[in-house]
Amino acid sequence: MEWRVNTAGLLSEIVAHNPSAAILAKPIQILGIILSEVGQRAAELNDPKLNKLMARLALYAETDPYSEHYSEEITQKVLSFKD
Repeated sequence: MEWRVNTAGLLSEIVAHNPSAAILAKPIQILGIILSEVGQRAAELNDPKLNKLMARLALYAETDPYSEHYSEEITQKVLSFKD
């Protein structure tokens, strides 16, 4: 079993439901922006191992179940890659 994390959702939850984490809002926003750039670069490289990691983090719109571009078929195909 491999764990999956909805990265954008996790970052949003940390900030939205943790009043004491307000000081972290900007760094978490910057982290989200950088991770988005990492996702774009990973898509350009199109490495199967990297794509699987990105899918497990839901950093591709097609693998993010909360995205309007989500595709169960694409997600399962990417996640089925055997390292």
